[in-house]
Amino acid sequence: MNLDRLPAPWADLLRHPTSLPVALGAAIAVLALGFFAYRLLFALLSRAARATQTSLDDLLIRRMRLPARLLVALLALHTFIALRGGELPTLHKGVLLLELALASYLAIEIAETMVIDYWLAERRKVQLPALVRHLLLAILYLVAGLSIVGAVTGVDLVPLLATSTVITVVLGLALQDTLGNLFAGLALHSERSFGVGDWILVDGIEGQVVYVGWRSTRLRTFSGDIVILPNSIIAKARVQNFCAPDRTCARNIEMLVALDAAPEAVERAAQRACAQVPDILREPPPRLWLAAVTPLFQRYVIKFWIADFERHDLLESELMRAFFRACRDEGVALSPAAAQPGLAVDPRVLDPRAPVDPRVLDPRAPVDPTVAPVVLPAIVAVPAAPAPGAASGKPDAGSPRQQGRSAEPLPER
Repeated sequence: MNLDRLPAPWADLLRHPTSLPVALGAAIAVLALGFFAYRLLFALLSRAARATQTSLDDLLIRRMRLPARLLVALLALHTFIALRGGELPTLHKGVLLLELALASYLAIEIAETMVIDYWLAERRKVQLPALVRHLLLAILYLVAGLSIVGAVTGVDLVPLLATSTVITVVLGLALQDTLGNLFAGLALHSERSFGVGDWILVDGIEGQVVYVGWRSTRLRTFSGDIVILPNSIIAKARVQNFCAPDRTCARNIEMLVALDAAPEAVERAAQRACAQVPDILREPPPRLWLAAVTPLFQRYVIKFWIADFERHDLLESELMRAFFRACRDEGVALSPAAAQPGLAVDPRVLDPRAPVDPRVLDPRAPVDPTVAPVVLPAIVAVPAAPAPGAASGKPDAGSPRQQGRSAEPLPER
């Protein structure tokens, strides 16, 4: 220790060490006074914390108790070593390092709680991202550590680290992926593309954001699995946020109906189906449009809005069930030909005079290009209202059910 920087009385005391009993008694006295001051200070702080509405001060007090006790013990040990005249210089420097480190830790913790947790989060309602918060704390602790080591040892470490080109190159190559993920995470936070709780689709993976860290982002999928994606991959990929700009989300479902279905009846069925699902938003109203007409079916798209993307699969299922019931009530047929376009049957089922595809009766027969298999027509849904003659128990000869029964069996060849 450089005694020239100390006042004359302290320098003389360190040059002429006291006896062991005096030094030990002084250390015990400092320890007793320190713990008395510790108990008094924290009692006042606890009383003041109970008068406030926030719980941050209670948390801060609990986090400061152990470092404060260690600091009091180190002050007593420092007093003993100083009174003995520097018999143990290495131990003296180690104790001084620990004292300054604990004091810096307490100061940084107090500043973090007061500025980030209280002033920004509670007063200004500004949530600082965890990555930015950790980066700021890392910089503060690094600066404090270098300053403490330089002050105690007398060695300026900043120029040493700055001029070490070899160490810088080696660290840069070794931490290339880590630094890439770090800067990608900072870019994601600065752009606020998504946040914790948002449902996103990235790189073909759909899930809810549960954590955004230094290196990676964690998603919880619909099956409950956790997927960890590096930030560098997310920064390069196409990200779809289902919760931006607000939680309202639009969904589309496609429904295939028979070719002879009236568009007005399909529209009425879609409106009734959307009205039967209470979680579908009424504003904006659901929409329906005819997307395509093919020789086999009509394709309609129903667009609706929901307030919670997490339940979109359940709401889509409820809407499709409601649409099926509404189509049955409206007499609209859902097309099975669209679901099985290659289903071939004997044409004589529809017309006994039609040419027969030999492959229907014998799969080993050669292909006849002049005769093509036909596809089953759409089955017309039976309306919910009873058919004429149902009350008397007599079947209606013109009903679709009766027509299906009148089909003649295949004649034998």
